[in-house]
Amino acid sequence: MKEYLSNFSAASFWNIPNIETVLDYRIDTSKVSFTVSKQSARFKKKDKLIHLCELELPANAVVLKNGIMVAAPELVFLQLACSLDIHRLILLGLQLCSHPPGKPSEAITTKQKLKAFLAETPGHRGHRKALRAVKYIEDGSASVMESIAYMILTLPHALGGYGIDGAVFNYEIKLKNEGVKRLGQKRCFLDLYYKQARLAIEYDSFAFHSNPTEQGKDAVRSAILERQNIEVMHLNTIQVYDKNACKDFANNLATRLKKRKQNRAKNFDQMHAQLRTLLPAGKPVIETNKV
Repeated sequence: MKEYLSNFSAASFWNIPNIETVLDYRIDTSKVSFTVSKQSARFKKKDKLIHLCELELPANAVVLKNGIMVAAPELVFLQLACSLDIHRLILLGLQLCSHPPGKPSEAITTKQKLKAFLAETPGHRGHRKALRAVKYIEDGSASVMESIAYMILTLPHALGGYGIDGAVFNYEIKLKNEGVKRLGQKRCFLDLYYKQARLAIEYDSFAFHSNPTEQGKDAVRSAILERQNIEVMHLNTIQVYDKNACKDFANNLATRLKKRKQNRAKNFDQMHAQLRTLLPAGKPVIETNKV
């Protein structure tokens, strides 16, 4: 194999949702990144950045897509582990595994595929960090803000999160007859859901919950879910961005889940501040409509 599109250029190729929010900058398309497998094939051109990888890769690590040889999404994740801090790498993984509610086939990859790929690539640069990050990645986020809120609430204290793990993304709930009539649909998806506690967190973004009509629909939806014995907590954008309000929400969530709130991580404040840098500053973020 002479060369293949890789690193940030490959990340751009795969159209990872909100990749600029993940990276916190725009990918420079004037410098195209390629990887070669032999030192003798390494060369420089003004319009290319050439990387060298002499270690053996799995057969599925590089694929032919639209006539281009390109690093598979799982290899991109491993490659960018060398460039991203742990928080942005976890966010990258969440976005790689994201998809609209109820449409898992539209995900670029899955947690299972990432883990399987990493199991086949020991010794590669970034492997240790990638293995650490994949532990905190889950399938099914519907937006980058859902991904970030999930990280803030569920990551362990040592990574700056509140350690309230166990949530799943966009869990499908089949509605009973009254709910079907009231909402005009047979099912709905809960942004974050703690199955054992039957507790849902609905993220209310500015994009779809800023007018009285949408707020009224949310209230009706929550009431119907509660009649099906599902408790609903609403987390809005202002709460996520306000550090103290977010902490209050997390404390209330932990209390309802009967989870211990003790934090023994000495570096929590530093890591929490780093985690909060993921929040987009002054940028519009396109999010998926709820169902």
